[in-house]
Amino acid sequence: MVTHVQFRQISMSLSSEVSDYSPAGKWSVRLAFFIGTYVLISFFLSPATFLTLGLIYVDKFARAVPILLVGSAAVAGLLYGRDAPTKYAINWVRTRWWNCLPVLLFFLAGVTAFSNFKILIPTVLPFYADTWFADLDEWIHRAAPWELAHRLDNGLWAFFIFNIYEVVWFAQWFGTILLVGMWSNPIARIRYLWAVALTISIVGTLLALLLSSAGPIYYDHFVGGDRFGGLKVALSSLESSVVVREYADYLLMLYTTGNTGLGGGISAMPSLHVALVVLNAFFLSSLNRWAGAVGWIFAGLILYGSVYTGWHYAVDGYVAIAVVSVIWWATGRLVRE
Repeated sequence: MVTHVQFRQISMSLSSEVSDYSPAGKWSVRLAFFIGTYVLISFFLSPATFLTLGLIYVDKFARAVPILLVGSAAVAGLLYGRDAPTKYAINWVRTRWWNCLPVLLFFLAGVTAFSNFKILIPTVLPFYADTWFADLDEWIHRAAPWELAHRLDNGLWAFFIFNIYEVVWFAQWFGTILLVGMWSNPIARIRYLWAVALTISIVGTLLALLLSSAGPIYYDHFVGGDRFGGLKVALSSLESSVVVREYADYLLMLYTTGNTGLGGGISAMPSLHVALVVLNAFFLSSLNRWAGAVGWIFAGLILYGSVYTGWHYAVDGYVAIAVVSVIWWATGRLVRE
């Protein structure tokens, strides 16, 4: 059994060892403790759900990582291997995959913890803020934002937006993690990883709990009435919206039955979809202006898509942008110091 004195000696020894690390090394250790604490809290709140989700995500990661690794290597080759991008991409993976492994393991644990927290939100604080956000949306825009978004309705546009929001977003998020995981710039690398961890824990967990809401697509179910009946009609008229409608039914089924499944949990404010693409836009802008331009265009499409699909109120995205901007600025000061 460890005595109090022994515990202090161990802590002092660890602190002394960390103080000898490089700045990037120090912040890497601190990030590991931060993520570990986040994961442990999530686990102890609901161990059974956490373990079930963990097994699901391990399977999905095993399938997705090889595909996304190829994509990330291709991006790295285009950005840095202009004379021989293919050769650069192959060498990039061969020499740096080992550095990416701990990033992936922490990312897997963090995503599992996030999903577990998200499922628990309405059990801790039932959805209460939807009416406020819907009213605020209409006050700011002088109309329901989903109505403004659907003025562009046609089959091809809808197909493009639904796939950008539901498919490409995941590829960009996971692919960027892989790209950064094998990046050779230690300071910029740890800044981005800290920014991702803070975005998920603050935007996706803390604020999602404090501002508990279900979103327009579930408004009539949880609040009552038919305020968003027109949104459902608009979605039903678009063939490609089936991906949204089926997933919405799936999440509601998990919620009502208490079952655990991939991507489970209902939460609208703030939008983590928007938060993460805005963060990636900041990151890509730090690489070069063309990558940044692509990142910001994509962020704009996701903000629009969050309203178009009915998952979010427009203010969900605005709050996410504001918070992530502060996070990116704060992590920049952190690494400079």
